[in-house]
Amino acid sequence: MIIKENVCNNITTINLWGTLDATTAPTLRNFKSAAAPADPVVINMSDVDFLDSSGLGALVGLTREKREQGGEVTLACMNNKVRKVFEITQVYRLFDIYDDVEAATINAEKKQTRL
Repeated sequence: MIIKENVCNNITTINLWGTLDATTAPTLRNFKSAAAPADPVVINMSDVDFLDSSGLGALVGLTREKREQGGEVTLACMNNKVRKVFEITQVYRLFDIYDDVEAATINAEKKQTRL
């Protein structure tokens, strides 16, 4: 799992590459973003080729932590295999999910201006 982030206009985009499973989920759980606690985060999942329950748990945990700090997490660019995990487990209800990073970023900006 490779994690890289970009910050633009107080919106942090976290790009994930590789497999998000029991072996790599701790990398995401222990990731410390440069984003301010209340700033929104967009997670670009376009290069995540596999996701299991441990990876899903890491995403939920990251989101829970961010929300406790007053921020939000938006997901973008899931492939069909990854999206299926969200649908089967019904975890998609916890997230705003977009087909592209641009739409996710626009949503994050709108939510930020409402606060």
